[in-house]
Amino acid sequence: MGGGSLNEASGENAVVGGGDSNLASALDSTVAGGYNNNATRDYATVSGGCGNDATGAQSTVAGGYGNVASGSAATVPGGSQNLAAGNYSFAAGRRAKSNFIGAFTWADATDSDLTNNVSNRFMARASGGVYFYTNAAASTGVRLAAGSGAWVDLSDRESKEDVTPVDPREVLDKVVRIPVATWKYKAEEGNVRHMGPMAQDVHAAFGLGDTDKGITTVDASGIALAAIQGIYQRLQEKDARITALEKEVESLRQMIRQSGR
Repeated sequence: MGGGSLNEASGENAVVGGGDSNLASALDSTVAGGYNNNATRDYATVSGGCGNDATGAQSTVAGGYGNVASGSAATVPGGSQNLAAGNYSFAAGRRAKSNFIGAFTWADATDSDLTNNVSNRFMARASGGVYFYTNAAASTGVRLAAGSGAWVDLSDRESKEDVTPVDPREVLDKVVRIPVATWKYKAEEGNVRHMGPMAQDVHAAFGLGDTDKGITTVDASGIALAAIQGIYQRLQEKDARITALEKEVESLRQMIRQSGR
């Protein structure tokens, strides 16, 4: 033992580095310091903090308060009242609960549990919103606004260059030739169905995006809006022709009425 008070290193090759009331009771277990921390399974580690327990083999609690890593090779990097109960699971933040194998859970400061009960699922709670940036300046990306259920794609005029107008009627002509089908993903479990085109067909028609294996949401929206504009333009043209024909018919009627007098 390195020091401190009321510490116990009772496991073979176990180490308590310091602090107060810490216990390392299993083979090669370690408590580096802090208060009232316990490493009770082989190769388990608690680095510090207060009231933390590493009770799974090869489990780790890096610090924080009231955290438990009870699964084999489970990890809690810190925070408060987190539980990594599944083998190879991860829980961080406040009151994150990873109960199954491979579960990854991150919870914000909200004082309520975020429970992940599905193996190999990534779950996060960020009540202030979620932002993903794809450039170093943090000016390009997508966000999920607080309380929202829809992604916002960056579409600011100032972020774009090489802007080229499209012919909506030409877009419409291409859209009507793209096959649309229902289908399911091979990797998706259950009888879940989806509807839409194949990315290869959309890419062949419009050449948009950086791959022919996917369709970006901003491109799909742009194609749909342009096609709607194309329909509107054609309806306007038909309305104009109908109006002209109606006037022509009315003129003929007047001529017939006048000739019959």
